[in-house]
Amino acid sequence: MSFITVGNALGCTINSHRRGWDGSICKNAETWNCSAKQQFRTDYCQQGDPRCYHIHIFEEGNPYCLIDDLGIGWLLEPYPEALNNQILLFWGKRFQEPRGISDINTRPKDYVFGAYRVRSVYPQKINEFKTLWKIEPYPDGWTRFQQPYILTVYYKSIIGGVYLKEVNRVAVENMFEKAAEQASSPHPNWFTPKDAERFTNFHAHLHEWFENAREDALKLQQSMVHTYTKPLPIMPLVKGPLFDGLKNLDIKKTTSPPAVVTAPVKPISSITPTKNGITTYTLLEKEATKDKIKSSYSKETLDAIMAASLTKNIVILTGHPGVGKSSLAIDLIEDSERKLIVAVGSTWRGREDLLGYVNPISNEFEPTDFTRFLYKAEMAWRKNDKRTHLVIFEEFNLSQPEYWFADILVRSQYPDDQEKLRTIELGGKCIRGTTTNTSKVFVSPALRFVATINNDHTTMSLSPRVLDRASIVELTLEPRYTLERAKLELDEKQIMSIEELDALLKYKNAMFSLRAAESLKRCIDNLHLLDMNSTWDALDTILLQQVLTKVRLMVGDPGNDSLMQGLEDWSESYGKYLRKCATLIDGWTEALKDGRDVIQA
Repeated sequence: MSFITVGNALGCTINSHRRGWDGSICKNAETWNCSAKQQFRTDYCQQGDPRCYHIHIFEEGNPYCLIDDLGIGWLLEPYPEALNNQILLFWGKRFQEPRGISDINTRPKDYVFGAYRVRSVYPQKINEFKTLWKIEPYPDGWTRFQQPYILTVYYKSIIGGVYLKEVNRVAVENMFEKAAEQASSPHPNWFTPKDAERFTNFHAHLHEWFENAREDALKLQQSMVHTYTKPLPIMPLVKGPLFDGLKNLDIKKTTSPPAVVTAPVKPISSITPTKNGITTYTLLEKEATKDKIKSSYSKETLDAIMAASLTKNIVILTGHPGVGKSSLAIDLIEDSERKLIVAVGSTWRGREDLLGYVNPISNEFEPTDFTRFLYKAEMAWRKNDKRTHLVIFEEFNLSQPEYWFADILVRSQYPDDQEKLRTIELGGKCIRGTTTNTSKVFVSPALRFVATINNDHTTMSLSPRVLDRASIVELTLEPRYTLERAKLELDEKQIMSIEELDALLKYKNAMFSLRAAESLKRCIDNLHLLDMNSTWDALDTILLQQVLTKVRLMVGDPGNDSLMQGLEDWSESYGKYLRKCATLIDGWTEALKDGRDVIQA
């Protein structure tokens, strides 16, 4: 499917509560700490409103989950069958009797409470403005764990929703295997005897159900279209004591959404036709470039770049090192004659670093490559060549842009027909190496700027003056797609090891980058030269050299405890394959216990 990797599971965040979820309404709900806001607990949970997720999820007779339209309607309105037969996990924060979540002032872990094999999803129209989505499992397709299972599996957010996550299939199967080991202990602590039967059945059929989910997801993926005109089924509002809080609300019927007429797609050109006296010069000249951005990153990234290129002269690409900022910028325009790469220096302090200087002997202006490119773009403009000319600033914030970019920043903002205001006085009698007899350069309206930035201790933060004149586009690249871009095929367990480590270390800016993927590919292609026995050996070396070496851990940092627990769990899962990495992580644990900071370089 377009919103998840076909074959994976889904996860849903719910309120943490008593282990049994026996269907009873909270007593003194405002005193509970179940991760819901106090107003929600008072206005809804205490009144038995069905949006109190923990009331019916694991109810013996008729379990179901209700999710607010805000959290899932973006997906189910156009594709109400999207979740059918999919595996759905429920997780939340740790809880304890009698007041819900424990250790709220620390960083509580996520715990999995149970799972559904989804049978059906229906919208319930509460009133003109409110819709809830009712998710029902198969009668034999739901389970709750004997005790909340610590969530160590890798998951990622799904763009568009605030509740759903994508969860790796193999990780889910491994989690059930470990939960089964716990359940086989001499004194299993099931909430009811039926829970043990349900878990055993769910575990036994999980592989088969995942295969069914994959087949259904592939069919849906093939049939997905941009509009959906089939009327949505409406479930009547169930009456009962738990719904007394909604008894005065009107139930409305849903009508078919109007058909959407899609305008034909026009080919991209360098110049967008004039409208209201304004001409725009887009950065994306080829459909192939659009497709590449969409496939490598996401449609949302493409939308952001399209909007930025049409609204601002400066587009700033940000993201972790190795995410592909520079390569994306270079790909925007194919014609090498119409683009220039400028490497910003950390010592730049004035406009002469960017533009050049007046030779005191000849009184000629000594131009940089950037100034020559400005002149080249000006000459093209005066010859009525209005195609976009692109300047790419690498490491744009390595020094403060206002020091050296101020002239360009100001001049490029003026209207196209204000030639005098768009002209920079360089000084001297002429520009050396050009045919002009003046020492001025015109900032062509077709000139566009793309800048790449990193955010670490070696760079400068951008000022509001720059940010107000620029559009920022953040690039993210998940490890699985990073491997695809590097044309590197690994088995699922190897991919999982990268994904889970990446999820743990992303807040330390220690990401598995495209550079790391390309290095891994070169090592795998030359195992015999490196005297390595397997792909695992190559992966062990690359993760050690290009991911773990970026990590810094300071004694006393409250975030280290949860991070190290996660890294230790990761080592337990993959340490026998990635021995060097596991040894290094074990050394970190010992160093922090001894009061020593962990600094790799």
